[in-house]
Amino acid sequence: MIKRLVKKLKSSPQGFYNLTIHIGSPKCGSSAIQRFCIENKNRLLELGYYYPEHGLDSNGVSGGHTQVAGALIKNDINLAKKNLKKWLYEAQKKNSTLLLSSEAFYGQHNAIAELREDINVTVIAFLRHPVDYLLANHNQGIKRHMETRRLSELLPVQLSQQTGHLAGLPLLHWADKFGDDNCIFMPYQSPSAGGIPIEQQFLMAAGMSEKDATALTNNLDKITNRSYVKSALELKRLINTVLPELPAKYAHEIDWALQSYSDNATDEHAFTQAELGDEIREQVNHHLLSQMKPVVKRFPQLESVTKMASVSSTKSDINLAKPLKALEESAPTALNAVIKQAVILRDTQRNDYTFCKLLDTLGIDFTEPKAREAILGLTAPQKQLLDSEKAQPADYLRELAVLLEKQNLLQDAHFAISAALKKRPNGEGIKRIKARIEQKISIKKATFKAH
Repeated sequence: MIKRLVKKLKSSPQGFYNLTIHIGSPKCGSSAIQRFCIENKNRLLELGYYYPEHGLDSNGVSGGHTQVAGALIKNDINLAKKNLKKWLYEAQKKNSTLLLSSEAFYGQHNAIAELREDINVTVIAFLRHPVDYLLANHNQGIKRHMETRRLSELLPVQLSQQTGHLAGLPLLHWADKFGDDNCIFMPYQSPSAGGIPIEQQFLMAAGMSEKDATALTNNLDKITNRSYVKSALELKRLINTVLPELPAKYAHEIDWALQSYSDNATDEHAFTQAELGDEIREQVNHHLLSQMKPVVKRFPQLESVTKMASVSSTKSDINLAKPLKALEESAPTALNAVIKQAVILRDTQRNDYTFCKLLDTLGIDFTEPKAREAILGLTAPQKQLLDSEKAQPADYLRELAVLLEKQNLLQDAHFAISAALKKRPNGEGIKRIKARIEQKISIKKATFKAH
């Protein structure tokens, strides 16, 4: 397929532009490709590829060509078209193929199709095992999007819904728009799993000879945007309970520090399928791989993705002291802001488990929350009454009100007992319960006002 595409590009009609667009998929080495291309853009130009500039952060991580992809996400079609045309003209002047990369393109097949006009488009994408993608996605949510959910909380949600984006279904939309022959979709393996570097695979898919691609990627020694190792991920999950209350710059500083720590912590690793346990791993694999069947059927070269699960793992304790030390050294101002905000929230009586664990990790003194009393349910007489054939709507509403009252949900209890009184206006028992609840509400309001 790749040789056929190269032949097509070399014989493009006069007046047509050549565009090779890398769309991800997400969590498939895009940052490594983008960093490599930026750092080698002059050599790429010598070999016939124009790769426009974009920014990199302190760890070499980038969103890629958001000048076009980001504009499309914001529905600014004019800006996207303007930037794309500018780069196409520049590539044509240099007698080169325009090379673009951004995961933000992943869902923009319709927009790119509308912009192509006189452009020969080649689409490149990688696809990884969907469960590994799920784990990386959870990691990313904590890294960059302030998530605080544990993996055990996320999995039941994933099993209850369709998650086609994890199984590569967006690739089918690209193939529908641009044709199967113009799409190069390849299996992705993480660098630790072996195989040739993803940068080399990408260059060869873009039409570069194996000899040139091998020579250009011969001395790769950098890790880019690795998933947080488990210790860094847990520390960031705890810190996320505080970060939304702080300026965004602190979140960036903490992320840069923990990303650097993870990229260099070669003795640690991220969560793998091994941590899921046999039963849940089997359920998640079945749920996601079944959604992937139409992708594999249409692109058989991706079948190997289904067998690339990273199940084996070395169990290790999570030591938060090491990533915390990295924060103290690399982002002291941000860490101090986190500590100050944590103290403020502690003094407002916040005491959820994750937050208290953060306080403990940071060495901040706090009063441990008391064990929560069991919520009282229906009594045996209540169950007997409600199970009776003589029970009426007023009875159900009355007992619901009493149950809510026991749980101190007084406003809800008042709503239920008022509804019961409408059903039975002369119910003396209902009236007494309503008066009791109203008295409790009144006392609560008075106490709050005095406080």
